[in-house]
Amino acid sequence: MAFAADPAFKDYTVTPVFTGPSHKLVPQENSSPKMDQARVQALKGKVNFAGHYILHRLGCGGSAICGEVLDAQTGEVVGGLPNAYDGSTFGMVYQPDSRLIIVSGVTLDGEEDAQGNALESGNRDRYYEFVDNEFRLLSMTDVESSPMDEE
Repeated sequence: MAFAADPAFKDYTVTPVFTGPSHKLVPQENSSPKMDQARVQALKGKVNFAGHYILHRLGCGGSAICGEVLDAQTGEVVGGLPNAYDGSTFGMVYQPDSRLIIVSGVTLDGEEDAQGNALESGNRDRYYEFVDNEFRLLSMTDVESSPMDEE
């Protein structure tokens, strides 16, 4: 049986990668001092995603983890990951010169496949392309659970 290869970072290359100083954070409506502090701290770092963005993770209630995208050139908050994730399973893999991101874990908000069909909760690797400040789902694969996870 043949499977399509998972999307690769090299297939979503962005050039050049912005290396200048990051813009000061643009104030956000409905924000909190804690979130603003996390954003200011993130903007002190280097561009780490899709050419001129800084992707950072932040707590978003209980043990939930969210991901947020800041534009280093404008200081704007331009987006966030499509879901909140269980902090014990969450992971992201991304590169400064690629629009591709791989997000792993269990979502907390319910989830749909690329065709909009509801999915059962599960640990998955999701491949997104970041285009026009949106995450577009390319594909997803279930992560095998260990026998210890069985009831």
